[in-house]
Amino acid sequence: MMKQSEAADILVVEDSTGDAELTLEALKARGLGGKVVHFLDGDGVLEFLGANTWSPESVAGSAPRLVLLDWNLGRVPGFEVLHQLKVRERTRPIPVVVFTGSYDEQEMLKSYRLGANSYVVKPTDPDRYLQLVGDIVHYWLEVNRPYR
Repeated sequence: MMKQSEAADILVVEDSTGDAELTLEALKARGLGGKVVHFLDGDGVLEFLGANTWSPESVAGSAPRLVLLDWNLGRVPGFEVLHQLKVRERTRPIPVVVFTGSYDEQEMLKSYRLGANSYVVKPTDPDRYLQLVGDIVHYWLEVNRPYR
């Protein structure tokens, strides 16, 4: 994992150490884990994104390319992180995948209304979890062509 002061391709915002370890394992197994920064809470990711020096003009070169966001976080909940990312012009283009254990339709609706690019429920089976994380990141970093 990288130091938080460096540029990152993927930001993993996950307060469960078990889920974070599985996520990082999945990224490493698929060769996608070279530029990953993990945050235990929403405060950290918002501070990280606010403190970085990249600008909208240089988004493609230095901004994170993907945020995997757990919905149920401590101090700053996932919905607030998502809201803050999507109301700011410089972070709005970053794809945010809400990656949560909740099947709650109201949470899903709220996440899309706040600008989530995807809402994915975490599988309970570890093998399926690893596969799904790899598939999500593969899609957003290798298949999807963002408009910038």
